Amino acid sequence: MTTLTPDRNVADAIDRVLEAEHAAALAIIAAETEARSCIDAAREKRREILETARRRVMQLHERAQARLAGRLAQLDASASIETLDAAAMQAVAADALAAIAERLTTDESA
Repeated sequence: MTTLTPDRNVADAIDRVLEAEHAAALAIIAAETEARSCIDAAREKRREILETARRRVMQLHERAQARLAGRLAQLDASASIETLDAAAMQAVAADALAAIAERLTTDESA
């Protein structure tokens, strides 16, 4: 049976503290590595999300632009039709005014 001297007890305690410290340092390094990996993965995911959002916004913009162009073409077409109708209406109005002027200036009793 071996008896431990106080110096040996102290040396063993120091060894245990150093081993625990070494294990803690390794655990810290592993945690930092995992944290960097998680951060890198999150950054990559963010880039993917931003790129997807940009693509979707561009697609929405293109579709909206196409719908707007179509609607503007419809409005232009209806404006052309309305101006033709307005021109026809102006001719009818001019004829009506001429007829009224003729009736007002003509003696019906004659």
